[in-house]
Amino acid sequence: MNDYLKYDDIKIFKYENLYLSIIYTIGHILIAITCVRIITGASFDVAAIDAFIEPIINGFWFYFLLVYLKKIFVLKFANTSKSFLNANQIGILLAVVYTVGHIFIAMTCNRVLTGAPLNLAAIDALVEPLINGFWFFILFKVFNKFKRNKISNSVGKIQNFSQTSKVSKLAPINNKKHTE
Repeated sequence: MNDYLKYDDIKIFKYENLYLSIIYTIGHILIAITCVRIITGASFDVAAIDAFIEPIINGFWFYFLLVYLKKIFVLKFANTSKSFLNANQIGILLAVVYTVGHIFIAMTCNRVLTGAPLNLAAIDALVEPLINGFWFFILFKVFNKFKRNKISNSVGKIQNFSQTSKVSKLAPINNKKHTE
């Protein structure tokens, strides 16, 4: 867990949370338009309007979870000795929290934008977020694997550099002091 907290999101992956949110939102639009068409029978243009507006709102919700709530959850788990989840399982918690918020956003948008009856808006609001919850979880897992690989490659390069070069171990590397 300490390795998770040592990771410096700002220095190594300056824009990756934004990129991840954009990728998620594009996938969300495709999922949303398909669900609205199948469940409510809305015309393509109305389904497209719903499928663009609602995912954009959920894209902001997704980004909020990644940037703010993730930090809060990780710190809470770090300070709690008894917990059914730890910081390495944060993706599951974020996916659940995201899905609950998504249900409320999806139902409201569907009802207002398509004029679907409340029962169909509720069905769409349950089915589509479940699919998007899996989409969120898959992206979170893939991205964390990418970050781990990038970090381990960066650490390996720094270690190889310090072993093979004639530079002092106190010389700054990447604007940071080498602390071996």
